[in-house]
Amino acid sequence: MQIETAIEKFKDWEFKQSAYLLAISTINFDDLTIAPNDGANYRNQRLAYLSGEYYSIATDENMVEPLKSLVYSHGVDPKIVESAKKQFKQLKELSRIPKDEYIAFQQLQSESAQQWQKSKATNDYASFEPYLLKVIETQRRFAHYCAPDMDPYDYWLDQYEPGMDQKQYDAFFDLVQKKLVPLIHAVVKHQDKVDRIILNGDFPIEKQTKIMDLLKDYLHFDPSWGYMGVSAHPFTNGFNKNDVRVTTAYDLHDATSAIFSLIHEVGHATYEHQLDDDISGTFLAWSISSGMHESQSRLFENNLGRSTAFWKTLYPKLQTIAPHFQTISFDDFIKAINASSPSLIRTEADELTYPIHILIRYTMEKALFAGQLDGKPLNTVWNDYYHEFLGVDVPNDTMGILQDVHWADGSFGYFPTYALGSAIAAQIYATMCQAMDVDTILSDGDITTILEWLKTNIQHDGSLHDFNTILTRATGKPFDPSYYIDYLVDKYTKLYEIDPMSIQKDESIIVGYNEFSHK
Repeated sequence: MQIETAIEKFKDWEFKQSAYLLAISTINFDDLTIAPNDGANYRNQRLAYLSGEYYSIATDENMVEPLKSLVYSHGVDPKIVESAKKQFKQLKELSRIPKDEYIAFQQLQSESAQQWQKSKATNDYASFEPYLLKVIETQRRFAHYCAPDMDPYDYWLDQYEPGMDQKQYDAFFDLVQKKLVPLIHAVVKHQDKVDRIILNGDFPIEKQTKIMDLLKDYLHFDPSWGYMGVSAHPFTNGFNKNDVRVTTAYDLHDATSAIFSLIHEVGHATYEHQLDDDISGTFLAWSISSGMHESQSRLFENNLGRSTAFWKTLYPKLQTIAPHFQTISFDDFIKAINASSPSLIRTEADELTYPIHILIRYTMEKALFAGQLDGKPLNTVWNDYYHEFLGVDVPNDTMGILQDVHWADGSFGYFPTYALGSAIAAQIYATMCQAMDVDTILSDGDITTILEWLKTNIQHDGSLHDFNTILTRATGKPFDPSYYIDYLVDKYTKLYEIDPMSIQKDESIIVGYNEFSHK
């Protein structure tokens, strides 16, 4: 087939896929934000139908020849070639899943996510568990269909971060445990040095929406291309680079919950918006490295968003909007938003304990896909892990296994990329600080220079390159988790006035991990 013909067929095929994905994404976004509950069955049936039509297009056998022509061509735009490679791989794998099972799973995902919302609101895990178990069983089966010679969990890990598997994540989390758990223990012993309770108060939603407007303006989250809604679990959906939607969730007694959720999601949204024009609407925009995507949200939320410089111009405005903050000095506010203490909720966890929350989920996912937890009450397993890993007792399932939406829709293998993204963010941040005076830029209140640096060095090419290639080009080195460890050790030993040399290795908190992960 002539290359020009192959390109024309490919672009037309890609456009058709994007049209269905837009419709599906819009329904999903509405479902989790503004759509009435009583219309759920109607939406789910139509959503399943649209998903089936998308499946038929994405697995069209007539595209095999054009894709092969592009994959093995020379002199064609590298973006087209790479997109063709990724889509050819998806076509082959997706075709192995029977269409009726694919459609059934799309409906199951919607029903499961809706039941999760209800169950979380009512602390009713028992009603959600049948959906969860069915989702797990389906994802195991689909992994076997798509890659019969591959470990099922490795397959899903690779889907979210190509090239990553359990062996590599095990090595990463082993390092995190050995280096950070002793520091967590030391911080627990010095809790009196920082008071986070001062952040608690009364924050009506109308006040918090004004805070959200303040942050969106500072972060250049412009209404011409970005929209913010409210959902039970904050998330971002990039329909295209000029239609990026985020959500936040409000806590009436802690405004920082919505504050840092929004900053996190705007990090994702910025990545989506800063893609090149010829990337938007293509597979290179739909298949971005999850670890790299999470690095941008974690960079915004933590490395930038919890810094003194970030709040220098914002804090006086925050105090004007919410009088409670007028009772808190600037220095105490900065200490409080960086406080560390083992806790229950992942999305509100501090930087130091956050990777342990991810480790718990990673450990459970590994065991689930290995069949080691079959027949066991998963909420009880969750509670046991939280006690073993973080030393906290889970009071109810809403604050336990029901806190995250990810398993409800079958996103197994995604959680590890949160910790990976945090580590990537530390490496990017260290490099960015060498390239520019980040603190002065943040203090001046115009982050344009930072956004341009991220666009040029990280974001504009989407998934044209894998995360290690992007990272090497941006920082001069492949992924190196020591940046992450050094960043956290430096930050928390200073904040809690701990002598780094006094921190001793303590194995007690990682007993659970060793038992379940190294059988």
